[in-house]
Amino acid sequence: MLNNQQTSSTKGNATMAPPISTSKSRPVPTILKVIRFAFGTVGRIAPDLAGRAAYKLWFTPTRFKTPASEYAVLVSAKIESHRINDETIVTYSWGQTGPIVLLVHGWSGRGTQLGNFVDPLIKAGYRVLSFDAPAHGKSSGKQTNLYIVADVILALQKHYGTFDSVITHSFGGPCIAVALQRGLLASRVINISPPATTKGLVDKFISTLNIPEKAGLNLIERIETTFGKKIWHEISMKNTVRGLNIPALVIHDDQDTDVPWQEGQIVAQSWDNARFVKTTGLGHRRILRDTTVIESAVNFIAVAA
Repeated sequence: MLNNQQTSSTKGNATMAPPISTSKSRPVPTILKVIRFAFGTVGRIAPDLAGRAAYKLWFTPTRFKTPASEYAVLVSAKIESHRINDETIVTYSWGQTGPIVLLVHGWSGRGTQLGNFVDPLIKAGYRVLSFDAPAHGKSSGKQTNLYIVADVILALQKHYGTFDSVITHSFGGPCIAVALQRGLLASRVINISPPATTKGLVDKFISTLNIPEKAGLNLIERIETTFGKKIWHEISMKNTVRGLNIPALVIHDDQDTDVPWQEGQIVAQSWDNARFVKTTGLGHRRILRDTTVIESAVNFIAVAA
């Protein structure tokens, strides 16, 4: 449900606060229990070894099976493969005419995850394009990162032409922000459940896996060795969106336990021309299936037509 009391973004300093959630705790998967035990044990005995394992895991998304709820949109798509930067990238497209709206999924997601937006966008006169990011879905690769995904988005623009608008979910937000910095063109951007800082994601990763302090510091050092110490500033969305004047809509749920809603608010406050909408009771993924959220997104795009 949309909270109409939270529909605008204001400039100023934003503060982080604990996520608000009234939902019941989900059971811990067995595989997560095993990983936690392994890091908790090895991380204390051999922090360098644990740090190296954590570094590899950090860049390795999980490929989930396509759920039955996405089958209809999957079979209705035109599926193509493109060779981009030595990887095979699978794209999905719908519609025959009209401007193109690009859908960008989040970490461990897939191109059909935002499938509920397809029919409403087509009915509004748009074509829709989505893709499986490297190491996701049906695309090739085992590991990836934000820069690689941003480069794929730019390559898709060269192939399909300029996108009218973009809709992102979670990790897709920072990817599109970097792509915009690198020359992506779009008239409107919608970010659903975006993280404000990359360091915050790493901290949650360390916390979720119960990685001991020394092993966690080893992981951070490895990332900084690869990408430089400025990496946390350079790819955190609250920084990469500064100076963008493309109209944007940021939607975030107050019961999102993956990325706290305050992070979406920070992104909106950092964007020169963004509006923030807070929903309630939808969490991090169900928000992609909510009819009111979808309608709001389509209306936001269509108003510029």
